[in-house]
Amino acid sequence: MKGCGLCWTEAELELLDGDPALVPDAVVWQFAWEVEDHFAPEEYAPAWRRIGHRVVGLLDGDPDSRLTMGLSWAGFAEWPEAERAALRAQVTDVVLRAAADEERWRDLSELVQAAAQLDQSLTPWLRLVETLPGEVVEHLAEEWSDVHSANSTFGTWLRWTGPTPHEEVEEWLSTR
Repeated sequence: MKGCGLCWTEAELELLDGDPALVPDAVVWQFAWEVEDHFAPEEYAPAWRRIGHRVVGLLDGDPDSRLTMGLSWAGFAEWPEAERAALRAQVTDVVLRAAADEERWRDLSELVQAAAQLDQSLTPWLRLVETLPGEVVEHLAEEWSDVHSANSTFGTWLRWTGPTPHEEVEEWLSTR
């Protein structure tokens, strides 16, 4: 794989171009956090298609909505349906397992935001939230009630517009 020689060693780029199971977690994390213009454009989407499931595995252990930000640059919407469905199922499973464990509720906002990167919209994921037990929904509603405060980190890595992530959450909150 071709990439920025300042950010990546040849060995790391070779790993990213090979068997996803052999790529160390630290390299997967770095790839997911890196902006797309640090890689050859024709190689970025195929790399995501190879290691996307590994990124979601990292997301499960350390929720960070920036980890999935590269999916839009990787053209996720144009991936083959089977690949999109598999990644969506994996992300949904991560969100549902966190929702089922009260100790992980603190991760839910970040996980839902990471999931929303798949669609460049929170709306489908807010529909999933509505299917969760009432106390989980209330937890998220309370957490998101201050999305415009200076202390809120909501939406830091959510870059879409029309409607914006903040507008989507405000609409959702208004129906509660």
